[in-house]
Amino acid sequence: MSRLLVFVFLSCFVVPALAQAPLEFAQEDPTKIQSAETCGECHVSEYEVWKTTGHAVGFKELHRTDAAEAIADRLGFRLMKRDANCLLCHYTPTVQGSQLRAISGVSCESCHGAAADWIDVHNDYGGKGFDHNNETAEHRATRIAQSQAAGMRRPSDLYDVAASCFGCHTVPDERLVNVGKHSIGSSAFELVARSQGEIRHNFLESFKNGDGTVNAERPPERKRLMYVVGRALQLEHAVRGVAGATEKGVYLKAMQRRVRDALTEVRAIASRGGLADFDEIAASVRAAKLKLDNRDELLAVADSIRAKTKSFLDGRSGTQLASLDPLVAGTLEAGDVIADEEPLEDEDDVVTVAGTDPGGDPTGSTGVAGAGAGTATASTTTGGPFNATTGSQPTGLPAIAAEGERKSRLRPKSKFATLAGDACQKCHGDQHSWWYDDPHYASIEPFLERERKNSQIARLYGISPARMARGDAVCMDCHGTIITGREKREVQDGVSCQGCHGPAKEFFEPHQEGEGIEGPTRPGYVKALTLGMVELQNLETRAQTCSSCHYITDPRLISSGHPSGIDFDYVAGMKQTRHWNSPPKSASAIEGAFSGVLAARGAVPKVRLARLATNAPAGAAVARSVAGLDDAVAGGSSGGSGSGRTARTARTYEAPGYPRRGAPRARPADRRTLSRLPATAVPIAGLPPFPEIDNSTSVEEILLLLKERLELLYNAVRKEP
Repeated sequence: MSRLLVFVFLSCFVVPALAQAPLEFAQEDPTKIQSAETCGECHVSEYEVWKTTGHAVGFKELHRTDAAEAIADRLGFRLMKRDANCLLCHYTPTVQGSQLRAISGVSCESCHGAAADWIDVHNDYGGKGFDHNNETAEHRATRIAQSQAAGMRRPSDLYDVAASCFGCHTVPDERLVNVGKHSIGSSAFELVARSQGEIRHNFLESFKNGDGTVNAERPPERKRLMYVVGRALQLEHAVRGVAGATEKGVYLKAMQRRVRDALTEVRAIASRGGLADFDEIAASVRAAKLKLDNRDELLAVADSIRAKTKSFLDGRSGTQLASLDPLVAGTLEAGDVIADEEPLEDEDDVVTVAGTDPGGDPTGSTGVAGAGAGTATASTTTGGPFNATTGSQPTGLPAIAAEGERKSRLRPKSKFATLAGDACQKCHGDQHSWWYDDPHYASIEPFLERERKNSQIARLYGISPARMARGDAVCMDCHGTIITGREKREVQDGVSCQGCHGPAKEFFEPHQEGEGIEGPTRPGYVKALTLGMVELQNLETRAQTCSSCHYITDPRLISSGHPSGIDFDYVAGMKQTRHWNSPPKSASAIEGAFSGVLAARGAVPKVRLARLATNAPAGAAVARSVAGLDDAVAGGSSGGSGSGRTARTARTYEAPGYPRRGAPRARPADRRTLSRLPATAVPIAGLPPFPEIDNSTSVEEILLLLKERLELLYNAVRKEP
């Protein structure tokens, strides 16, 4: 009788508690979790592999790390293994009492689904006396269909199993990133490499042909499908991440950057594999507005990616995708596959002339050793290149070639390798969050957007604007982070951790050894200094590192209009970029260190400023150009829809997530000043017309155009008798 009362009591209180458990912190229904040990009763080899992986050992180690504790504190979680966001991705939870509690790290059911509803079906090969060797084909088909219907994700369900990986490795939680300062996941996550490494547990194939003890890699045909699906999922989840963002912050920027990276890979697959569906996927993403408050459009795009990827898998074996093998193996980078963006109308207008320009220097300008050295070289016109063979010039102002040797690097190449991905954020979350709001992060954007000034300098230097964001272009030596082995592809990041602290592939693991309280004497720190890490605590080393980009002495780059940086304020720069805990250095110490390093580098050379050629007819009326300038600033359309500026803007590369900045509206004061210019003017022989501009021309660009115009006028008037 007493046992009956206990049963009634538990029925009244325990069962309702289970029903009210906080399921929002579980990927799978925790009431249906069976445990890795249950799966391991049959899958012995797989279970033994799992126990050694990071997925498993994190159960005992993760919650003890300083980084995890800091995240939990920021989010207000007292226990990471109970009713916390951490359970979603780092643990396998079940319900105990009325609470969610972790019973293991990431386990079998995290990827293959909570097993309560399908485990018995999955284990039934047709009754007593049957196993996987003698199961009938009809029973196997029924068993598989029933287990899938009950929630099992089989290895053959490639998209669904892989989607569970990206559901965590992309960290789809804005608050976790922006408030908790959790890492934003790895943008370099690649399904084949990850699944065929530490966590590989494919013993099924060896059961079919042997004793089941071989942990076999997937065959090439399967790897091709895995690669395609993984890249598509990377793009899909990145787009969903942008759609889910509600505020400007690290999370939004990280997802936008991930879209940009994933789009490159998907386009490479489409190009090399001849896959029209993936061309359509890429086109839909590039056409979408990757910004806040655009949830519906972005989710529709993500759903389309999902549908096309699943459709791609239907009936495919991968045998027809051998052309993708170099991408899968990592021997061919996406950047080697993708053709350049549609060229600008003057894409080939790159001055390659060396030596003295036959036409002389009409402006009489010389390079100035100062931060503003490049501002006098704004390109005002476009047209055919100077013919170095015949010496002929187009009508109007001739091209002036940049002086000096053309280079692919300005700084010595390190013998150590740069690590791909966002590995540093795991331990340096605060610094990583800071980086997203620092100008170093955005230093790549003008190149991806092909902004006018950057394109102009690149052309004058001898680089096509379509290639100036590639890792083998001199621009990226300072403005981007070039991943070792990916020099031929478009760079995705601005100046990141490794741009200053050194290429991290070799020192990444060693530098974590020892306790942080030991500081520079920590064994890991000392060892890392021998493996490529830069000792930025040493002020002279810091000065050498910073000035290698902020102080330009390359004659050709300066001649092309790039600022020299001679007036850069390093004291203010140290204050702005401060993201370390050690006491700040005094202004005098900083000035002393940088002065010595700059002196050793030598003075900025004085060189003639280069200029692109113009095909405008000489002696054209100035009045029309000045009037057109006034109309454009006033919001008129004198430039016309067919103007050179409009045509270039229409075909400017739009980097996903970083739409080209619109031109600022002219201030009333600007318009009043320009309106005072005469409506008519006497043309001066030899001067081309003022360049046509339109509403997209920014005030800064107009001022640069005016500056060059005034120089031309001054020199022309000075030559008058």
